Amino acid sequence: MKSISTSISTFKNIIRSGYLYVDKTRYIYEMVKEPFGQFFFSRPRRFGKSLTISTLEAVFEGEKELFKGLYIENTNYTWEKYPIIHIDFGRSDSLTVANLEEWLKLEMTSIAGRHDVQIGGSTPALMFGELIKALYYKYDKGVVILVDEYDRPITNNLEDGKGVKKISRTMEAFYQMIKGYEAMERFVFITGITRLSQVSVFSKLNNLVDISRSEKYADAVGYTAEELADNFDEGIRAAAQKKGYSTDGLLAELALWYDGFRFSFEGNKVYNPVSIGRFFTENYEFRNYWYATAIPVILVNYAKKQKITLELIQNAIITDISFNSFDIMALSENDVDTQTIIQLLLQTGYLTIGERDEKNNLRAYKLVYPNKEVQLSFETDLTSVYTGKSISEINVVASGVQKAAYGGDTDQLIVILQSIFAGIPYAIQLKYEKYYQSLLYLMFKMCGMDVSAESMTNIGRIDAVLEAGKNIYVIECKIDRTAKEAMQQIDDKKYIEKYYDKIENGYHVIKIGMNFSSDKSVRNINEYLVGFIDE
Repeated sequence: MKSISTSISTFKNIIRSGYLYVDKTRYIYEMVKEPFGQFFFSRPRRFGKSLTISTLEAVFEGEKELFKGLYIENTNYTWEKYPIIHIDFGRSDSLTVANLEEWLKLEMTSIAGRHDVQIGGSTPALMFGELIKALYYKYDKGVVILVDEYDRPITNNLEDGKGVKKISRTMEAFYQMIKGYEAMERFVFITGITRLSQVSVFSKLNNLVDISRSEKYADAVGYTAEELADNFDEGIRAAAQKKGYSTDGLLAELALWYDGFRFSFEGNKVYNPVSIGRFFTENYEFRNYWYATAIPVILVNYAKKQKITLELIQNAIITDISFNSFDIMALSENDVDTQTIIQLLLQTGYLTIGERDEKNNLRAYKLVYPNKEVQLSFETDLTSVYTGKSISEINVVASGVQKAAYGGDTDQLIVILQSIFAGIPYAIQLKYEKYYQSLLYLMFKMCGMDVSAESMTNIGRIDAVLEAGKNIYVIECKIDRTAKEAMQQIDDKKYIEKYYDKIENGYHVIKIGMNFSSDKSVRNINEYLVGFIDE
């Protein structure tokens, strides 16, 4: 198997250095085969957008020799060379409008210099238009425009409401030039993390074809199961041998950790390419590779600010209408609705399209975590935001929770939970039951134990169920009521009946009814009751 690189996103360097390249040029050909084309393509970070831009650049530079053995080599593409304007906003300085405009001016001047053309203009937008025109007249052919991470200046400034609106106006004027000079363009391709919105940054650029959710391009980046098996066969066999798996067993574990991203309602699922690459280059260890390089802190902060609970995430759905109405600029407002946050989680890859919701009259789909990697890591960060503690502090507490739960020491378990709540700053505590339920679930999940929130029974939902070895904790939470009411609900709703089979097999079911007091002098678990069922 060829060497794998997850740090190189330049197509030329990958091919010339002999690194493994999973052939995606069929999708490239579908876009470039027509005389003209303007496309928008959104995907989460580290998913191959920059590599796609780089591949398009090599195609339009006419470098056919780089594509030997790839799909596009055997098509009727003519390999004509075109002038290219390649702008990567991932390298931009967008701390302020002035910084962004200065950076754009330098980029336009640099590209003009490489082509030995002169451009004028007092603003980045005017200079962009002059550059398109100058290249078109010099080469007497359409200009190719490639824009990577179009939304970086926006997402970097969302928490600065006034600042981001000023940046948005600069970006809107800049992109308007693409439509104004359409007759001089051969091809336009724009990528970003968040989806194109026709009512914001791109309000004047409404002729782009958005292929982000097209079934035809669903696996244009990322790896399908077939691509994984075909391109990584040698590594799969080596990993299976090292870890003591069968080949099928290893593939199942890889799917559990890294598969599951679906970018169209009916399209194929794909594996994250960075996670797969790192797995094979990091001694076949299952770790959170993509998440560690891709987590935008703003996500979990918004989730906390808007009182996002795990119940909302677990019951999230997406419809055509809500998907098409998403506008990234809405996140700069003070009051952001929960559906917008759910949309942001979808756009950035922390939720993905699941099964169709048959109960909804509209065309609707459930949203789910793509895989184990994303779920564990996102919930870890959400725990940090909910508690105001660092990840390392949470890990220490989690170790104590785990020890108490496995040992059946219920009193010690409650003492540790009380210490967690006692350390949470008042400013980030929320006075509603789902907050405490979510935090309990998150803390238990941090311990690596089998836990479910809102576990369904035949006549009700249990707040939390924790399995630790042979101990099953059935937990009901109340806020500003009594532990007796919580315990009574466990009995009245017959939550324990669900676990009779396990009791017969030697498991111990432990009922915990607890009450949280929101009184400013308490703000903690103020009382709890425990019941044991062993037979």
